[in-house]
Parts: sequence; C-alpha cells; structure tokens
Amino acid sequence: MKVESAASPKPATVGPWRLGPRVLDTKPRDKRLNLYIVVPGTQYHLESADEFDHNAIINALPEPGKSREYDVYWALVLDPHLHTDFRHERDLIIAAQASFIPGDLFEFEDIPADGFLHSVLKLDSVEDLQRYRRRNGTLPKVIIVPAGFAVT
Repeated sequence: MKVESAASPKPATVGPWRLGPRVLDTKPRDKRLNLYIVVPGTQYHLESADEFDHNAIINALPEPGKSREYDVYWALVLDPHLHTDFRHERDLIIAAQASFIPGDLFEFEDIPADGFLHSVLKLDSVEDLQRYRRRNGTLPKVIIVPAGFAVT
C-alpha cells in the first residue's frame, strides 16, 4: 500500500481532528487493524467542537516492522441511557449487538452522537435511523459504520 502524496486528497480528518494520511486502497482489508472512532468519548475533547468528542480504539497493537494501516470505523452511541466511555473493542462490539426501544418521545437530539451523525453522516432525524432499525423495532445501542477510508 502506498500513502497518498502531498498532491493527493487531504489527510483523513473528522471535525478538527486529523486521523492521519489516507491509504490509497480504501476497501477494508483483513490484514489491516481496525480503528474505531467512538462518539461520544472523553479521550479527545475540544470545548469548541463537542460534537467531535471521541475515543480512539484499535483492535490490536501492530507487530513491530509490520504495516500500521487501519480501516476506520465510526462507532456512534444511539442509546440516550448508555453512558459508557468505551476504551476496549470487546465492550464496543457487545454494545453494538445490544438494542434498546426508543420511547414515544424519542427525539434525534436525545441521541448522544447526534452532532456527529448530522455533521459526518448527514443524518438529522429519527426517520433517518430506519436503516439501522432491527426487525423487532429496536435500535442498536451503538452503530458501527465503515468510515469509507483507511489511514496509516
């Protein structure tokens, strides 16, 4: 894999945060590690950009001398009652498999990751979440969405 040159598209960023240089091959690959950007989180915080407060989780440490490329995933908390500050992939995966029933008064603004969902995924209503709704009418507590790029 090659890292994009300075003439290539700009480095991968999310809000005010720079994630690193993009990898030319954007399709997820098993040989790459996973980088989860978990929103909300307390690890990276800026007063002026609260919607981009996040934690960064990698699924494993790279082996010395091996590629340090990461497929990037957005891990976004939907459940307003989930107040976990995720730091481990296992806990994140378990939360993504769990579900909750949105109440009758559930509003988009109730979602902990609402600002990020709006800014990055261009979602701005509860109806926009229908693609994540499960057959039984519940929503996952956390959604994990490919970011569409990889970084080094």
